Amino acid sequence: MILRNAFLSLLLLSQAAGQSLLTRVVDIRTLPYERSLEKLPVELTAVVGFVESSGTAFVQDNSAGTHLHFKPARRDLIVGDQVRVKGFTMAGLYLPGIDVTELHILGHGPAPEPVKAGYEDLTTGRFHYQRVSLEGLGRTLTPMDENRSLLRLAIGSRVIEVRIDAALASAPNLIDARLRITALAAGGINDRRQLVFPYLCVTDWSDVVVIHVPPAADSLPLSSVAALLPFSSADEPQHRARIRGTVLAAFPDGRVFLRDSTPPPPPREAPKDKPETPQLSPSIAIRLNTPMDLTSGHLAEIIGFPIMAGFSASLADALLLNTEPADAPEAVNISLQDFLDGSHDADLVHLTSPAVLQDVLRTSDGFELRFTAGGTPIRAFLLQSNAPDFELGSSCALTGICLVESASTDKGFRSEPDRASLLLRSISDIRILSKAPFWDAQRLVITISILGTIVSLSLFWITQQRRQITRLERRIVEQATLEERQRIAREFHDSLEQELTGLSLRLDAASTRPLEEKARTLLETSRSLVSRIQSEARNLVSDLRDDTARATLPEALQLLASRAPEDIAITLDLCPIPAIPPPITHHLRMIAQEAITNALKHAQPTHITLHLSASPSLLALCIADNGQGFDSIDQTHGQPGHFGCIGIRERARKIGAEVKWESETGKGTTVSVELPLGN
Repeated sequence: MILRNAFLSLLLLSQAAGQSLLTRVVDIRTLPYERSLEKLPVELTAVVGFVESSGTAFVQDNSAGTHLHFKPARRDLIVGDQVRVKGFTMAGLYLPGIDVTELHILGHGPAPEPVKAGYEDLTTGRFHYQRVSLEGLGRTLTPMDENRSLLRLAIGSRVIEVRIDAALASAPNLIDARLRITALAAGGINDRRQLVFPYLCVTDWSDVVVIHVPPAADSLPLSSVAALLPFSSADEPQHRARIRGTVLAAFPDGRVFLRDSTPPPPPREAPKDKPETPQLSPSIAIRLNTPMDLTSGHLAEIIGFPIMAGFSASLADALLLNTEPADAPEAVNISLQDFLDGSHDADLVHLTSPAVLQDVLRTSDGFELRFTAGGTPIRAFLLQSNAPDFELGSSCALTGICLVESASTDKGFRSEPDRASLLLRSISDIRILSKAPFWDAQRLVITISILGTIVSLSLFWITQQRRQITRLERRIVEQATLEERQRIAREFHDSLEQELTGLSLRLDAASTRPLEEKARTLLETSRSLVSRIQSEARNLVSDLRDDTARATLPEALQLLASRAPEDIAITLDLCPIPAIPPPITHHLRMIAQEAITNALKHAQPTHITLHLSASPSLLALCIADNGQGFDSIDQTHGQPGHFGCIGIRERARKIGAEVKWESETGKGTTVSVELPLGN
């Protein structure tokens, strides 16, 4: 292991070649965090000031103090050892330390000389990991574990923990004693390398010196509650005070409220804007070190350290000396104004103004009840696990301990209460005067919510009924339309188609007779025309009878092309298009058919092109021929006996499409139809 450490030391020293050697503690502890991670070489001589049970040692030279870390831990160091340390810097939790590679004990002498420090020096970390000396008053002494003790030391108005590596059984009498502590300055560190709170580490009881022995508890004179924390020119913490009074309330967390039984204090000067009121024996809030089972009404003697609470003096770290039975205390009847002015802080009071319960909230140790009295909010605290069974809106009479929670400075340097609350002794401190009216805010909100829900459901039902009616109307219209289409189809079939069939038979019969060539040609042309009319009539009847069985638009255009005369060349340029409703397909087919018929009748073309395409927003249909052409402006708006172009426009308008003609004499005609496609 020795060879390993030596090898590691040589390796690290070789890596650190060229870096300046740190020889003073102050140079190490003032390194920035990033620099301390670079494992800068360290070689210094220092004195051990404290050794932790885990093996971490704290050393200091004449410049400052730091900490040493060993792998493995060393158990042979004691306070006062002079050591020669070699190693490298490490970041540490709060300030940089030394990762030791080599340590030699040069000898043993006195511990490092402590530096005088105050509470502010400890909170700023100025003397962190150095031996310090400070004076204070012993407040409490309790065991931390089997071999360590915890002393709470009052330094002025502040209290700091002193952790002593010695058993409580061997401790001297330190409570209320003036003490001089020699210790290592340390503290709790968070993960941001910040000092959360300071504390002191002491090796044994020899570093705790009693400067002034405390007086015996039963020898302390009785003090009046009103005489606590007076002005004093002495610059030292308050010693314990002994008071006697009637127990108003005692709680499991160690809080006790006492009404002073000593003679009332002399009258004090009242503010000019307030009438004079009789002086009452003041009350005080006390925090016992150990909770005691005290009975309300007993006379009790208690000693403790006077401290300033929210608005009045209180006793902390208190001990119960003795109790004796007495009459139960009476609550003082006070107005709402008296409750808020602070004169009854920590006293048992009864509010003469009724209070209305507004809300009940669970807290960590019970329940918070929120009242209003005369428009003023009042908070009351009930320390029990079961929720109080009160209706919101109930009018209540309240009794309890008045607690001034905070204070503010008024003009003229006089402190005035900022907020007060009630601490209830039990559920019996609330007396119901009248139950909540039926129509409270909660029930009103629930009723409005129910009515709103009913209205919303009614509107939803009406909307659904309207949609159902609309669907029924559409179905009725479709049924009526279907029936009318079927009626028209029957009429076409029974009248027009039969007549055309008869005409076709007559023309067939006439063609068997000897005729002149010109008459025979006319007869053949008529037979062909009647056949075409019959075919169109059958298609029309089929469309009227079965709207769902219609062909798609590309199929319909292909059918039109197949019916063209043999001497006319038809070119189909049909691109895929999205599905469109049958009525629109019908109108576009009829527009294409009418355009082809017009070209055959009037333009004498030899070639016709049908183009069909679609974009996401537009469907385009074009019918182009190479015929004679015509004046598209004058002749497409209808001439006597000619209604084809008018019919095309009407069909386009019916489906929301736009149609236009482009034609020049001798250069053919193009009919373009553009139909917007919906999303």
